[in-house]
Formats: sequence, C-alpha cells, structure tokens
Amino acid sequence: MEEVMAEEEKVENNIGCSQRGIDLELHIHVHLNDENQVGRAALLLASTTTPDSENELKRELLQNGWRSVATEVGGLAGDLPQKITRALVGASLNAGVVEKTRNEMHALMHAAVEALEGFLTVGMLEASVGAKIAIVRNDRWIAVAVMGDTAYHAVANHERCGLGVMHI
Repeated sequence: MEEVMAEEEKVENNIGCSQRGIDLELHIHVHLNDENQVGRAALLLASTTTPDSENELKRELLQNGWRSVATEVGGLAGDLPQKITRALVGASLNAGVVEKTRNEMHALMHAAVEALEGFLTVGMLEASVGAKIAIVRNDRWIAVAVMGDTAYHAVANHERCGLGVMHI
C-alpha cells in the first residue's frame, strides 16, 4: 500500500477548516501518472472551498501537464443550462483548458451534459442552486464536475454533485 502512495505519484491537497474550534484537515490524493484519474481530479477541484486550496490544486495539476479551471454559477435550476454552458465554455477557452476545435468542444459538452444529469434531477426547475464547476483535462480525457447546494427553501438545502468524463 505504501508503494501506491509513493510521494512522487501523488498530489496532496490539504483543505483545512475550523468548526466549533476543532481544526479539521482533509488529505486528498490524486495519482497523476494514471490518466484515468481525471474525473477524480475534477471532483476534488470542484470540492475546494477556498481560493488558496483551489489555486494549490490547479498548480499541482499544471505541474504534471494537466490543465484545469473552476467557475461558479447560481440561480434557479430551470435557468442553469444556459448559464452553465456559457460559464464552462467561456472559462475553459479563456483558461486554455480546451481549444475551439470540434473534438475538444464536443468532448467538453458531452462531459458537461453527463455531469449535469447527475447534479440536477427532473422536477427541480424551481429549486435554487449554487454550484462550482471544475473542468480538468489531460492529453486523452476531459472531466467536468459540478458540486454545490440545491434548495426549494433556504432552510432545506443540501449538497449535490455530478461528474462527466469524455475521451477527447
């Protein structure tokens, strides 16, 4: 087991938070030498809760040749498909995660559709949503992860996530 977690094979993202005076630290490992871990990396990036932890993970991904970006969207679930499309395409192009080619845009959109199907369910049109979208890619794969909160009423919100992975 120790060999699998060898220092040179992992990226460690420490997310610290304090709740009721207790310091919690979460250690997350992504094996960047395994190109099939792109979905896990996207989920981890979408899970970051501070700019520092987000930037640290993006730096680690970039050092290993992976490109990534994160953005946020919010509003009523019924209005989100258009907002999400603009946000993820714009962020991905602006950050150089994808190029404006048929193959790359096709893979991005299919991964996004898959992620959204896992995140939003039919009948949630009036639910309020706040979500972070992360896009991570390596040479062969692209992943879109959506993580956030949904609620029909502010006191009844809960976390949700969705993930889509597509071959480029």
